[in-house]
Amino acid sequence: MSITTASHTFWMKSEKFSLAMKYILAPVLLFILYGFFSSAHAICTITGTTNSTYNYTAATINSDANINFSGTISCLGGRKTPEISAYICMKTVFTGTTNTNNSVSLPYTVTATVGGVGSSNTNQASNVWYGPAKTVASNNIISYSVNVKVPARTGALMIYPKGTYTGTVQLFWDMQASSSTVCEGDSGGGWDSGSATMTANYVVPSLCQLDSTSNVDFGNINDIGKTTRDYTAQGAVNTTCNNGMLYSLYLGDGNNRIAGGFRQMTNGSSQYIPYQLYQDSTYSTVWDTTGGVAAVGGSGGVFKTGSGTAQSTNVYGKIPQGTAISTTPGNYSDTIVVTVTY
Repeated sequence: MSITTASHTFWMKSEKFSLAMKYILAPVLLFILYGFFSSAHAICTITGTTNSTYNYTAATINSDANINFSGTISCLGGRKTPEISAYICMKTVFTGTTNTNNSVSLPYTVTATVGGVGSSNTNQASNVWYGPAKTVASNNIISYSVNVKVPARTGALMIYPKGTYTGTVQLFWDMQASSSTVCEGDSGGGWDSGSATMTANYVVPSLCQLDSTSNVDFGNINDIGKTTRDYTAQGAVNTTCNNGMLYSLYLGDGNNRIAGGFRQMTNGSSQYIPYQLYQDSTYSTVWDTTGGVAAVGGSGGVFKTGSGTAQSTNVYGKIPQGTAISTTPGNYSDTIVVTVTY
């Protein structure tokens, strides 16, 4: 009887021990499975530039404007160190036009490479997978390069409206283990895929430039001592300013003394021929620097609004009938300083 009781007791203890092991093993198994699935879906991390700004100047406003992004991509598979797959594909997604300022947007093109895919000489087509190509990596870390370019305008000088123009490019990559001929594309995914957004900002400042001037040429004056008629001539001041930019043009008094409210041409000695420059073809409003040149809209200047393209402003010159002039023959001239204020 005692032997039977001892056997029964041992069996009960064995059963209890077995149940305890089940309780302990279950959470350990769950922990291991969780760790496996977490590392299998690890994402790629990117290190490098993803936001950059290009500042236009008067010298570069009509040139190619390039913004370059570059960096590295590290993808973790089931390990703590970077891993790669044999082949890689990439694509870029973009609109090709920036936001608008004063109803004007800037066009842009994109070139890109990721781990050996793409071409720095060929413009990307948006939302198109390129590859597969053999993955190129250093220490299993792949590099990327994205170029966003606003091409130079062809033809005449063009100054865009003032403001910041922003274009965005989404960069996607997908490594694949076996396919060397077909990109898995959007059906791919997993530890060796990822994306990043590149933001390119193009800043156009207030720009207004004096392109050229043309002479006000009165021709030959055959009168002696006093003009017997009006002598008139016309020149021009050519400017290019931001579309919508307010600006003023002022004309200086010239190199010679003002006599009786007139500018004067000289032959290089003490001989003069008085003349005047006007804002209008009726010769009623003198064009000068009255009130100064520091402000836009000053009374002595011509007030204008930029169009973004070249603008020509006529200068009207006049030597009135009855003006006392030098009796010394020769070539008479004067030099006028043009000031653009904006």
